[in-house]
Amino acid sequence: MEEELLTGGGLNQVVRVGGTVRRPTGPWTPMVHRLLDHLAPLGIAPLVHGFDDEGREVLTYLEGEVGHPPIPEHLRGDDTLVAVAKLVRVLHDATAELADQRDGWRFPAIEPVEVICHNDLAPYNVVFDGAEPVGLIDFDTARPGPRWWDLAYTAYCLAPLSPEFGTPDEQWRRAELFCAAYGTTAEGLGRHVLARLDDMVRMIRELPEFHRQREEGHDLLYSRHAEYVRAHFQDR
Repeated sequence: MEEELLTGGGLNQVVRVGGTVRRPTGPWTPMVHRLLDHLAPLGIAPLVHGFDDEGREVLTYLEGEVGHPPIPEHLRGDDTLVAVAKLVRVLHDATAELADQRDGWRFPAIEPVEVICHNDLAPYNVVFDGAEPVGLIDFDTARPGPRWWDLAYTAYCLAPLSPEFGTPDEQWRRAELFCAAYGTTAEGLGRHVLARLDDMVRMIRELPEFHRQREEGHDLLYSRHAEYVRAHFQDR
């Protein structure tokens, strides 16, 4: 069958073959597959179908729209925000029992470990049916960590806590709504977002596999957004 190159993959080449996705593997792949197998009964992540003749992992292709930036208007509503928060809660609650599995992931655990974090939980890794999130993809960088590690980045992306859309007051309202839908408060969220953005900048500048992001200036974008968060949300 013909291979269709899928756009949006920032670190490797991902192709679609019929109803499957083929992706390069790494030393972390067995742990990611264990995670995906654990999530299989929930229907929120791709199913694992082993490996093809080229050694690539074979996963189910999730039908729908991925929220690539800039986020389209129909994915910016409060209903979508709330639905994503609830999906993140389902993911975290389901992975809590795997949190003691600290070895074998692509990146080291972050303390205090509570769940297995997706670690890149942004709209570009959420599959939507219309405005409704129906699944999550790209678990390659999953790692044990605290719930806020995912929450901070997802809230930053969806509120968004950046100057592109809305006013600081409206952005914070949406951030609080997101946290409430997950089942927590927004206390300390600004500080957590800064920690995530600082980590994104560090990874892009230090890790060889992020060469494309360095060339495209993603570290500079995150640095500018961090300044915006410091100015408006650091003490909230």
